Amino acid sequence: MKSKAQASIFMIIGIIVIVSAGIIFFTSTQEAKEEILPGVFISTKEIPTELDPVRKFVSECLEDTAVRGLKLIGEHGGYIGMENPELTKETFEINNNPTESDAVVFAPGGNLKIPYWHYLKSENECTGSCVFASKRPPLREGENSIQEQLNRYIEKEFPKCINSFEDLKQQGFEIDIIKKESADVRVAEEDIVVILDYSLEVKKDDVVSSLDQFFVRIPLNLQKIYNLATEITNLQQEFRFLEKQTMNLISGFASIDEDKFPPITDLRFRPGSGTSWKKSNVRERIAQTLMSYIPLFQVENTKNFDRIFYSSSLKQNLYDTMIIPSRQQYNELDVNFNYLDFWPIFFDLNCNGEICNPESASSGLFSDILGFIGLQRYNFVYDVSFPALVEIVDESALNSRGYKFNFFLESNVRNNKEMPAEFFPLQAISTASTSFLCDPGNRNSGNVVVKVLNPDSKPIGDASITFSTAGESCYIGKTDENGILSTKFPTGTAGGVVSFLKQDYISKSWLFDAKKSDSSLDVVLEPVNDKKIVVKKKLLEKSGKSWSFTNKISDLSESEEAHISLTRLSPITEEEFSSFASLSGPNSEEIRIAPGKYEVSINMFLREKLSIPEKKIKKKIGLFNEEEFEMPGFEFNENNPYPSGGLRLNVTITENDLRKGTIVFYAISPVLQNVPEQDRSLEDLEQTGKIDEYSKVFEALLRPSFQ
Repeated sequence: MKSKAQASIFMIIGIIVIVSAGIIFFTSTQEAKEEILPGVFISTKEIPTELDPVRKFVSECLEDTAVRGLKLIGEHGGYIGMENPELTKETFEINNNPTESDAVVFAPGGNLKIPYWHYLKSENECTGSCVFASKRPPLREGENSIQEQLNRYIEKEFPKCINSFEDLKQQGFEIDIIKKESADVRVAEEDIVVILDYSLEVKKDDVVSSLDQFFVRIPLNLQKIYNLATEITNLQQEFRFLEKQTMNLISGFASIDEDKFPPITDLRFRPGSGTSWKKSNVRERIAQTLMSYIPLFQVENTKNFDRIFYSSSLKQNLYDTMIIPSRQQYNELDVNFNYLDFWPIFFDLNCNGEICNPESASSGLFSDILGFIGLQRYNFVYDVSFPALVEIVDESALNSRGYKFNFFLESNVRNNKEMPAEFFPLQAISTASTSFLCDPGNRNSGNVVVKVLNPDSKPIGDASITFSTAGESCYIGKTDENGILSTKFPTGTAGGVVSFLKQDYISKSWLFDAKKSDSSLDVVLEPVNDKKIVVKKKLLEKSGKSWSFTNKISDLSESEEAHISLTRLSPITEEEFSSFASLSGPNSEEIRIAPGKYEVSINMFLREKLSIPEKKIKKKIGLFNEEEFEMPGFEFNENNPYPSGGLRLNVTITENDLRKGTIVFYAISPVLQNVPEQDRSLEDLEQTGKIDEYSKVFEALLRPSFQ
């Protein structure tokens, strides 16, 4: 019995020892690990202080190498470098023409090459099957991701920094590399963590220890920079702001002046053959204009965004076309745009060789005698492609050493319009907004019930509500299926503007100062629809030597075309809206339109042979003498079409009007083709220059009909 009792006691003691050892082992194991990211642990093994210089040296080398790699990535638009396919896992087609390349050589003869995040992959002269592409690398996933590129760069360059520990060996350290370096980069939500598995056996004097793992945190919010770059790229893909501004600049600086751009369309009656331009000079002038104006682009909700407010709505609208909207807050990031004139552009203009002339008709030397003014028709078509550099700067990154991230976007205009391209949005990485204004916790107003309806009082679901003040914009929320959003706004924001946005509707914006008490906002948004239109002619006919308006209606002939532009004269509370359509013959076309007041402009051209014969006329010279002169002839044809009429009119189109099937627009047309050839004269062309005058005089008879 006594032996059994002793055995039991020893067994109990043994169990206690085993459990205690397990607890001690588990605890010590747990204490040797630290969670630096969710699910990511690193070793925190203690080493003798005599060997701490080795840990510090390796950590500093690791940080220096990682920072060098990150700066290369920033300089090269997300890549370590174009000449390192073994690191980037990406190839690039690059030549001296940036609009035919995947990237832009920053300076002639230089080594810095920066990729496009959106560009025309096809040749500049492509037609029909033009392909757009992006060289934006993924942030984390994939072998060409920024994260994986930095991994490979560190593993390649880190040994150069270590230099076989020669400096430490001279200080008496004995260091053996048991396992070569293996990097693990993690782009976290606010910084970058670099973990290095690197086994060392270290000895100094009688002190010996092993080191297995190192890590550093790089104070750089690369995720936020990447998201901003992605958002800017998506906005360029979807809204083509570079192309729109290019055409705004060309239109704004175009005039019948050799020191300006050739106008897209104009018609003048004056002596001579008109104004001409050298094509190469126009190209150079466009490059200089881009260099001056591209830097004026700004991105909302960024650090260097500074919106100026004008009392003139026209000035404000022109200025605001250079503002790129952003829903996220990037208050610590600057964004700069640039174009430099040593980045060659692709440029073409429909000129006859180097000299750009209008199509003209005149009586030449006889104009002084006959009192006739010549006709010049200016109709120039621009093709322009150029690279625009986007630079994102975080001055506070890397412990205030600063960080820059560059990439290019390409602008492509063809036939005076942005090139059509399918929109495939690049996915950003989700980040939370930290703006004080946009923080939901700072929305302290009473409950605001926002109701968004269409003109039929039917609810509009999924309408976005934003709030802006002092140059900062915040996303508030979206309406439900009943068109309602019940929410709160920040108070004390005098001059704040609430905006209501929905695709295929005209957006509205109102001044709104939220109060502590409950309130409501009811808004009606006008829908934008595709509407069928036709253009018919109301005829000017010649009888004897005079022309008169007959109000007779005729279809366009098969060889006649009409170009119609609708510009909505929107109130200041609604967004600007315009649309354009081209019609050929009596056929119908569709145009985007919403209810409202519009400025309607129609230009028509007849592409068939139409001759004005030579004529001999008599003119009195002095009191008693009369002399005969020969009036030259002129011919219109398919390549030199006759300007067969047009319209300039302001009209109001209501919601009820748009419920009808088709809108019929009427244009004034001097039907020179109906005049017998022997009765035509150059003076008849003056009728084309009176379209504005006729539009005003016969306004009531030229209003569109709805069928």
